[in-house]
Amino acid sequence: MDIQPLTVTEFTRKLKILIQEEFSDVYITGEISNFKKHAISGHCYFTLKDENAALQAVLWNYRYNLLNFTPEDGLKVIVRGKITVYEPRGNYQIDIIEIRLAGIGELQLAFERLKRKLEEEGLFEESRKRALPEFPNRIGIITSESGAVIEDFKRVTLKRYPLVDILLFPVSVQGPGSVESIICALKEANKEKYSLDIIVLARGGGSIEDLWSFNDERLAREVFKSKVPTVSAIGHETDFTICDFVADLRAPTPSAAAEIIFPDKNQLLERLTQIDYYINDSIKSWFRYYYDNLDRIKNSYVMNRPVDILNQYKIRLDENYKMISDVLKNTVNKYKERLNYMERLLLNTSPEHTLKRGFAYVKKDGKVVSRKALLKPFDNIDIVFYDGTIGAEILKEKPEVKQTNLYDNEEAN
Repeated sequence: MDIQPLTVTEFTRKLKILIQEEFSDVYITGEISNFKKHAISGHCYFTLKDENAALQAVLWNYRYNLLNFTPEDGLKVIVRGKITVYEPRGNYQIDIIEIRLAGIGELQLAFERLKRKLEEEGLFEESRKRALPEFPNRIGIITSESGAVIEDFKRVTLKRYPLVDILLFPVSVQGPGSVESIICALKEANKEKYSLDIIVLARGGGSIEDLWSFNDERLAREVFKSKVPTVSAIGHETDFTICDFVADLRAPTPSAAAEIIFPDKNQLLERLTQIDYYINDSIKSWFRYYYDNLDRIKNSYVMNRPVDILNQYKIRLDENYKMISDVLKNTVNKYKERLNYMERLLLNTSPEHTLKRGFAYVKKDGKVVSRKALLKPFDNIDIVFYDGTIGAEILKEKPEVKQTNLYDNEEAN
């Protein structure tokens, strides 16, 4: 038979076409082995293996940056990708499009490995953690701008310490790109122009997958580098994230973070009252001491004659006592008045107070409607008054009535 043989290149090319057409979108599970990240390009190369076989894999840099965990040897993963053939060597490999850990057990394993690694590097050392200021002026909170977290934090803050300024740095707290979003916000919050006293990382609770962004090594190192003291309030009572260990303080929930960070204004007022009492008592004791000394001097043989001089000193002491007492009382009263004024201002501007004055607002599908254009005929709405809510339906708009002058019609006829 006259057979025309294929060259190696021709055969490899035909095989490449067949393989890439047949396996253009496959899911494969296996264990990561020999993981390497190129120092310059950032592309990742590793082997995906099980008990009996191995498959070369490549993960490009831009896809690696979207991961919410750090790949490393020994992790069991599920990958999605396409099989490609590298013609010069005749090797085949999987070009990874997506990669995720295979099950909660693997997530916990990855967590423990990273925790052990960072702990050995000293990122969790208690000696490096900073104390929070007793009376903070400006707070930055990094969380989602929607949801109950920011509202709960603000509610507790206004109740306890209404003098503080709160700056929100909105981020995505889970899913692809969330780690980069949080890191960017943390770097921004550290800028001197904000003059922050504390930075709070907060989100609501969730499963280990939901909270995984806060177990990222890159974020942990950014928290470690923060120049501003940090509080981790990820919203989970019993479980911990890596950020909890690195932050200067860990709070079980965002609301608890506000209670820990801010003093209670009522306790402050009570302390001021006690300080006022102690200062006055100390001044009285001090003056009694000098009065007694003057009396002893006055009654002595040597100072028996210049009684008038001693009396003048007594008068000056009385005047100084009154002056110092008045200054201290005025200072304490001004601080009390400022706190009471802020509390009255917050109450007068609250939604409940506005409703009491006869106002109401409209809600549709549980959301506040601020413009007429958002409503259409036959929409079901709720009208919220101070003492309750009434359901209503939007009527169809009345057609415009064109006015006609009857006398003009008669003249026309």
